[in-house]
Amino acid sequence: MSDINASALSFDHAAALAELLEEPISVGFKSFPTVGTIGEVGAQGWRALDGDLMLPVAVLSESAVEHNLQRMAQYCRENGVDLAPHGKTTMSPQLMVRQFSAGAWAVTVATTAQARVFHAFGARRIVIASQVVARGDLQWLAQSLDGDAGLEILVLVDSVAGVAATCKGLWEAGFAGRLPVLLELGYDGGRAGCRDKVTALEVASAVMAAKCLVLRGFEGFEGLMPGADYAAQQAGVDGYLNFVKDVVDETLERALVEAGSEILLTFGGSAYFDRVVAAFPGRERGGFSVRVVLRSGCYLTHDDGMYARTSPLAAGADPDPLYSALHVWSAVLAKPEPGLAIAGFGKRDASFDAGWPIPLLRRREGQMQNLNDVAVTGMNDQHAYLALGAHSDVEVGDLIGCGISHPCTTFDKWPLIAMVDEDYRVTGAVRTFF
Repeated sequence: MSDINASALSFDHAAALAELLEEPISVGFKSFPTVGTIGEVGAQGWRALDGDLMLPVAVLSESAVEHNLQRMAQYCRENGVDLAPHGKTTMSPQLMVRQFSAGAWAVTVATTAQARVFHAFGARRIVIASQVVARGDLQWLAQSLDGDAGLEILVLVDSVAGVAATCKGLWEAGFAGRLPVLLELGYDGGRAGCRDKVTALEVASAVMAAKCLVLRGFEGFEGLMPGADYAAQQAGVDGYLNFVKDVVDETLERALVEAGSEILLTFGGSAYFDRVVAAFPGRERGGFSVRVVLRSGCYLTHDDGMYARTSPLAAGADPDPLYSALHVWSAVLAKPEPGLAIAGFGKRDASFDAGWPIPLLRRREGQMQNLNDVAVTGMNDQHAYLALGAHSDVEVGDLIGCGISHPCTTFDKWPLIAMVDEDYRVTGAVRTFF
């Protein structure tokens, strides 16, 4: 790994991580024996699938995580862009430190509560990819920034009303500085963000007039682009990025960004970041230096569902693809009728918002076998319905390993996740803070 990006992560993160590793394993960490501390997990000699851990169990492949870290870092270097990985994917300080070690420029979060977690573990540059208008959130921002001259936090604005609300909250909190903000640009059918150039320029002007804010650049999230199919969604993303370029150019032409500033352009989720790279090939625009920052988060574990289909670095799309690193294992509990098996995991254990989990492997008496004729067709809180093909020989007691679709909503179900090697020996554990 490369040296940690010192401007984005303080070296006192080590003390916070050391304290995390001293946390005892408790009954709140499902699957794990209540033995020792988090930092001692790797020395216990446990095997995830041989009865040392309870089922169901979520596991992270150490080799796949490391490969994905290095592959995405390489992609960014080759294309001259930076990475502020979305911390909400894993909410794991241990994994965040590894991402900074691989060269991340910042960490992205969705809420001030998430920012507080990563700040507590040493993050020095944080992008809150959302508007911040609530009093308690702005109080935390003001207190944190006023007490730490080296801390950099950026937030979003997309309306004149939002600019006013952010300024009011900062003033009430006694904030004495200028909070850097990014102008969020959106599209019809998307989430937040200015929908047209007139609105965007009005918001940029409001920021310029505000005494407590400074416009640092532009932000957007293209990952929710509507469209009948993937090709239509890609075309929509390209059209959206053309709108972004038009707004950026006119904002700079009207001098609504302070002279001498470095302009941030931060887009790129985990599905269309190649379109962002193609849209912004240069590092100078309108006399300003430009830093293009991707915010992909799910690249770290990839998946076997939505990102296996849409990531520019998926198998079939790239010769050195990302690997699926996050899987959930459970036991087959029952075969109550022909063609149906019930497995012991459910909506409290695995993602279901972007497709059902994907059965990949069957383990019986220590032997692995690929599964090609089994599918999850439904889930309850703690049970999954498996449709068995005509030639399936899945039996009660077999262990089923499932890939998932959308890692974010599997991570949030596991406060502690086992890291494993290729033979499912437990090499460590990753703490999450959802």
